[in-house]
Amino acid sequence: MTQKHWIFGYGSLICQDSRSRTGSSGEALPVKIEGLERSWNVPLADADLSVVGIRQQSGHRAGGMLFPVEEDQLPLFDAREREYQRVELFPEAIETLDARLLPQGSFWVYLPPEQESPHPIAQSYLDVILHGCLQQGRDFAQDFLATTTAWKQRLDDRQQPLYARPLRPRQQAEWLPEIDSLLEDFFSTRQAGSSDKSPA
Repeated sequence: MTQKHWIFGYGSLICQDSRSRTGSSGEALPVKIEGLERSWNVPLADADLSVVGIRQQSGHRAGGMLFPVEEDQLPLFDAREREYQRVELFPEAIETLDARLLPQGSFWVYLPPEQESPHPIAQSYLDVILHGCLQQGRDFAQDFLATTTAWKQRLDDRQQPLYARPLRPRQQAEWLPEIDSLLEDFFSTRQAGSSDKSPA
């Protein structure tokens, strides 16, 4: 019997439509992984933009989607994440967020090199991530925002997306109002929190 592989998607791979543009995968599980910290720390090689990466960091947890792929699909996802290294995860670090039990198989996460990025975030890329998060519910999307560090300036590229796999027009019409509401709440709360900590 072929060994099942499971990939932890913590950025654009949270979104099922985005995953389907790379390869075939099965039904995904919402999970949290102990010992991982997500941040906007990856500079794109071919554009002055930041994308999310993840690093091993005790005391942190990162939420995302765990999705199954067959052996012949792994090279497709490796190619998509070619600047990252695929690293095996310990099952003990994985907590499922619904009633399903953790399945059998090998569990993988793509880790970028240790680096920082000064570049802005493409809104078209963030939209894809939040679309995937919101399909799991607003709380799941809020957790993504709250547990992701090193936020940058956002570049509004929705009319001419810089991200290679942006939301389709139908998805934009359906999801952008909720995405904008989510972001407005998040950044207004962050700004208020920063003001509270300012010296008198």
